[in-house]
Amino acid sequence: MTTQSEQPREPAAGRRCNTQPISLDSLIAAHPDALEQIYATGRPADPAELGDAPRGRLLALHPTARVHLATRPLVSALASDWMPWKGNEFDHGGNSGTNVVFGSKVCRFKAQLAPSEVDGMPTLALTYGEKAFGNPWPVSALKDELRTVGNGFAIGPVLLRWQDRWRVVLWFGLARVH
Repeated sequence: MTTQSEQPREPAAGRRCNTQPISLDSLIAAHPDALEQIYATGRPADPAELGDAPRGRLLALHPTARVHLATRPLVSALASDWMPWKGNEFDHGGNSGTNVVFGSKVCRFKAQLAPSEVDGMPTLALTYGEKAFGNPWPVSALKDELRTVGNGFAIGPVLLRWQDRWRVVLWFGLARVH
């Protein structure tokens, strides 16, 4: 899947993004609000730029934003190399793929450009609800969004469809493996 080459956008009015991320790992345990600001400046991720099997990292747990400082050590531990989720593998020209957990390919997704549930701007949306994928609930009720925010890496929210509304559950990122 290829996307138009777009320049990063300016943050939404009234918001500033003071941090230009240098790597995906530099964003581990960042505050969800900071991640949302960085995400707003990105462009829709292009799977070709991330490679066939980008490495994944948990960045933040959204529901703990109000107690962020207390939960940073937990997020850092969950984001370490021992975490079972290792990232994604894209196939079919970047139009679909799977998550890699414990070295196995699980939880198929469809990848397509769509408006973000966070800010309405274009994003690469990974959706799990296709009946043919056979993903169980709650996986089938998830949507991942990705925007490129640095050279070879993208970040975005994981959203859960709950009570007819999309809710941000956590922030994650994918980085090209060199």
